Amino acid sequence: MTFYATHYQTGEDIRPGDYISLAGSPGKVLFVLGLPGVPEGWESPEEWLGTTEGYMLEVEGMGWVFEHESDEDLEFVKRKQ
Repeated sequence: MTFYATHYQTGEDIRPGDYISLAGSPGKVLFVLGLPGVPEGWESPEEWLGTTEGYMLEVEGMGWVFEHESDEDLEFVKRKQ
């Protein structure tokens, strides 16, 4: 099984504002490390996360979820207009 750090399984880039589904729960991409819009304090996450890749999601019933990789549980729903 292939896992992607900054792409959905379908190949689209993961972008801030995207509407997603994580394990069947609706959500939204808040930010992607390395792209504009990363909040203060997340600019150099390798020091405390050990990585510079990943994205923050806000998922209904789960709250904020930081992921390093995407898998079959993360589904792209639609791009923010």
